[in-house]
Amino acid sequence: MIPTDRFAISLSVAALMIGFSGWFRPLMPIGITLAALTVVLTAADWLSLIRAGKLEITRTVDEKLSLGAPNLIRLKLRNPSYSRRIGFIRDEYPEDFPTTDNVIPINLAPRSEAECAYHVTPPYRGDFTFGNIYVRLFGPFRFLTQQIRYSVEKHVKVYPNLLDMRRYEIGLKRERAIQPGQRIVRAHGRGTDFESLRDYFPDDEFRSVDWKASARRSRLVTRQYQQERSQNIMIAFDCGRIMGPVIDGLTRLDHSINAAMMLAHVAAIKGDKVGMIAFAEDVIKYSPPKPGKSQTLNLLSMTYNLQDASGDSDYYRAFPFLARKWTRRSLIVIFTELVDPESSKPLISQISSLTKKHLCMCVAMADPAVMQAAYSTPQTSDEAFRTAAARQVLQARKLAAAQLLRAGAIVVDVAPGQFTPAVVNEYLQVKSTARL
Repeated sequence: MIPTDRFAISLSVAALMIGFSGWFRPLMPIGITLAALTVVLTAADWLSLIRAGKLEITRTVDEKLSLGAPNLIRLKLRNPSYSRRIGFIRDEYPEDFPTTDNVIPINLAPRSEAECAYHVTPPYRGDFTFGNIYVRLFGPFRFLTQQIRYSVEKHVKVYPNLLDMRRYEIGLKRERAIQPGQRIVRAHGRGTDFESLRDYFPDDEFRSVDWKASARRSRLVTRQYQQERSQNIMIAFDCGRIMGPVIDGLTRLDHSINAAMMLAHVAAIKGDKVGMIAFAEDVIKYSPPKPGKSQTLNLLSMTYNLQDASGDSDYYRAFPFLARKWTRRSLIVIFTELVDPESSKPLISQISSLTKKHLCMCVAMADPAVMQAAYSTPQTSDEAFRTAAARQVLQARKLAAAQLLRAGAIVVDVAPGQFTPAVVNEYLQVKSTARL
């Protein structure tokens, strides 16, 4: 039990009245009466709080939270007593998690239930723990509060953004993906896998006419094709120090893992096989391409605690390892960072070797701060120097991207807001044009 400010103020006023009664005698009985009333009301609060007992509280939180996205946390409260319960509830969420205000006022009628909620936005992947729940309840006269601790620890894992995957599935059911910034890529061209025969329509191409079947049926018959399924997608994560800088609240590696897991999810829906390799100074993790959503879950488990390294990545070790381990033609999506032609020389040389057999897509994230500095109008000498440096960085980056394009790779270099949609759309474009 904790005395409130009201209790302290009431006793202080009573003490002052008694203290100043030497100058004004009528203050003495008033002060004594106020002190006695304070004690009586405090005792009534204590008795009421003891009789009412504890609230029943449960926390609802997913065991797998999504990185960089608002995750809903629900607190369900039940008042089993016949008294109204007024106070505040506070949940002990993991340290460093940005959150909406988790100190929530409560006002529960007798024998009633209520639910309150708040959101947390995990900035890191890995294992975390929700701690205790604390409730502070007021007595009916607000002279005492009762603070109760509920030991309801909950261990959770922060994964790449699962919420976007769920939204994408809902979008597919509605025949559209509702990922913010995502655009629909129309499947220009056609697949090469034969699906079925149907009657000819005037708009059909003559090359799709099956002349033998037409001769047998004495009418024109058209072949229908579908996009190839069970193609191979290999996701490669550069986990070196260049993937450590934070952009828009997440590291480059975190952004890459979010986009890659979305890509894996879409590829699984499309029937393709997805694998993964993560490397820095050495190969960290490897999984050969496999089909199905179970493989997506496997990749999530492999990447939820994947961290960037402090050293430089060894492309000369990682890409030959991949070439030995996986020999079938695949779309290799490499999440890395472009600096300049000289610094990116190992990456460019190894991608040049891979493109002889595979289709490579190099994915990098542009830094909005650098782009803003490059295109701003300087007002001072310091700003002019900053603008010149930023433009030099962008120019070197463009030269490195141009060399990758000449090596036969696809280059995706976009800002954080378009990062995931750009990667998924490029994959859909590759698939629709049968480049694999």
